[in-house]
Amino acid sequence: MRFCFAALVALLVGCGGETGGSAAPPPDEDRSLAADFEEVYRIGGIAAEGWDAFTEIADLDFDAGGRLYIRDEAGSSTRIVVVDGAGGLVAEFGRRGDGPGELRDVGHMVARPGGGVVIVDNGHRAYLLFGPDGSFERAIRFAIQGGSETASAEAVRSAREGETLFLTRGADARFSNGEVSVQAGDRTIYRMSLADAEEAAAAPFAEGWEAQPVREVRMEAADPSDMFDAFGDAFTGFVPDLVFDVLPGGGVAYSDSSAYAIKIQPAPGAPVRVVGRPLHPEPVTESLRERARARMLEALEASVTGQVNGQSFDDLPPDLRAQVAAMVEELVAGMRDAAANASFMPEVPIVRELRTTWEGAIWVQRWGSDPLAQIDVQVAPSGEAPEGEPAAAGWIDVFSPEGEYMGTLSLEDTPMPDAFGPDGVVAFVETDEFDVPTIILRRLPANIPLELGSPAPGGADGSR
Repeated sequence: MRFCFAALVALLVGCGGETGGSAAPPPDEDRSLAADFEEVYRIGGIAAEGWDAFTEIADLDFDAGGRLYIRDEAGSSTRIVVVDGAGGLVAEFGRRGDGPGELRDVGHMVARPGGGVVIVDNGHRAYLLFGPDGSFERAIRFAIQGGSETASAEAVRSAREGETLFLTRGADARFSNGEVSVQAGDRTIYRMSLADAEEAAAAPFAEGWEAQPVREVRMEAADPSDMFDAFGDAFTGFVPDLVFDVLPGGGVAYSDSSAYAIKIQPAPGAPVRVVGRPLHPEPVTESLRERARARMLEALEASVTGQVNGQSFDDLPPDLRAQVAAMVEELVAGMRDAAANASFMPEVPIVRELRTTWEGAIWVQRWGSDPLAQIDVQVAPSGEAPEGEPAAAGWIDVFSPEGEYMGTLSLEDTPMPDAFGPDGVVAFVETDEFDVPTIILRRLPANIPLELGSPAPGGADGSR
């Protein structure tokens, strides 16, 4: 279900248009951490009129020197802004075009530890490397070696050292020239070196648990609604996400199942260490399946906008209006049928997101107590719940670099940071009622571990 709805709702918009209740631990099992983060600076907001007048923050990342790199999207343009440790402008660059150093179709931006950024440009089919002053250095071609290489990157992380990227591949569904093409992605974390390379080949680094078989289907089709024949039984609810982040020394930490089991892999083929907490997934009952199907349909109906590229169907030429409306209705009808007959995993996932600090501490975001919030995020483009508990409810567990549980932050007090920097700095993006973003840099308090050997509150083993 994650694959099909995420891909097809995105297609609708483009064409026009996880722990559950029993998995939430009692309060006395959580060790509360205070979210009293010291504010360092803030930029942007409704009053900004110069370089810090942001439109939509797509990516944030830090380099090892504490510079913050911001990818700001405004319509069809991409702008990269570089800010120093005091919130002052270092550089601003980004120009749309087909030439060297120009941007065509940006998918991701990550910082280079030594300074500068890597732009994943799907239009150029290349990784574009820029210095911290915005100077273009070189382009590294995507390596096309198989289906997973051509699929879009879903998550991209830069290693803490050197010129290395880690990434996962996302699902892809396309309709072009009478042919349906479906790629369900995979559950692999890839590593690629950008050092002195003309072509970047992604090598498997860690293999996540595969909840569903990998799918790659091509078939002749009369219209986009024929995609549903290619999907077969791929509509499945409560599929756990593969989430990961990098660790010092070149390893990764990741979660790939419904259980609370964070896997730490230092190198390809190396033994995997597992850390976590004694929390157990909620079983998916028949009652929950029925409620989830109803929520899928509710979120699906809310996602249909009646627009094509921001333009109402009524504003289209009459001949095109009928054609587009019919196509969208076919897609929506197919999605309604798929939602009504969706299958489900046997358990509700616990882990929603995972991030790491530069020093190796692991932050694990748990889903809130309403399992239907996962359905909202998977189906609705906005990720907003039509009713019930907000999708953002939940907790963040913090583990030391050694894997000791240190304590828990409530999402009612702080969201997961949008970027982690060196020396305990974190960046958040907040939007006002007009969706105008403000970027806030804060510093973590002393009660949250930063470095190896940081003492746990209470006993040395993390106990009270």
